[in-house]
Amino acid sequence: MEIIQTNGLSKSFGNTHAVDDISIHVHAGEIYGFLGLNGAGKTTAIRMLLGMIKPSSGSFLLFGKPIRRNSDIWNEVGYLVETPYAYPDLSVEENLEIYFRLRQLQDRRVIAQIIERLQLGPYRNKKARHLSLGNMQRLGLAKALMHKPRLLILDEPINGLDPAGIVEIRELLRELSQAGTTIFLSSHILNEISKIATRIGIIHQGRLVKELQVEELERSLARKLLADTVNNEQAISLLNAKGYQAQINPQGYIEMSTNAALEKPEDVATLLVQAGIAPKHLAIFEEDLEHYFLRVIDHIPSL
Repeated sequence: MEIIQTNGLSKSFGNTHAVDDISIHVHAGEIYGFLGLNGAGKTTAIRMLLGMIKPSSGSFLLFGKPIRRNSDIWNEVGYLVETPYAYPDLSVEENLEIYFRLRQLQDRRVIAQIIERLQLGPYRNKKARHLSLGNMQRLGLAKALMHKPRLLILDEPINGLDPAGIVEIRELLRELSQAGTTIFLSSHILNEISKIATRIGIIHQGRLVKELQVEELERSLARKLLADTVNNEQAISLLNAKGYQAQINPQGYIEMSTNAALEKPEDVATLLVQAGIAPKHLAIFEEDLEHYFLRVIDHIPSL
């Protein structure tokens, strides 16, 4: 089942195209990573999905249905957009109590459960104004999760979290996904999202420029054998004569991308040593998601 479906979704502010003709399909149980630089249009797209702003053109469905102001569909949606909001002079527990009533929930045990799940126990009686950015983020996530939504929409959910907190939230989201919750997750922290998302969409200057499964991403990452020798000019001539398609990269290293070089770099080393061109450096480089992302957007013409 498609939980989120957008068709040509666009939003302009005057002459600025914040979101331009985006069509995405997010299926039940997926963790969809919506990746882009700051200002790429991620938050604008999310605000349209949540009915906070109207699209300039295009349409979208949640759970296969169009959104109406008084729709009961919002009982199935949890969200955290930009900076988490809380009543500053109320404690963590009091903030969750208000949200419990607004959601018209029935089982009060859910407040204690979500406090424990988000590691907010030591801060339950602390006023929101005195929370760190990371704990404000946890409080925002607690509110988004308290009613056990089928769809969770999160905008930069790991902002302000320390490394341990990031790991905790990552494991929590995996657990929710395995239990059937669909998660739409936007971020500019590319390498972190690659650790959790099952599918990734890259947005740049308001446009969806790439969409792929994480398995496809692994195959798309560039791999190269990098070498530096006592005489790179001679080494390139020798390597090319043997079919390795060697060239000098901008950093001054010899670069090879053939399967023969990547699968048996030891053969390259032996060849160079036997020719009296000793290698000073020989290593396989595999780009990470951040390098891949920059490579993708580098080939996109500007609006």
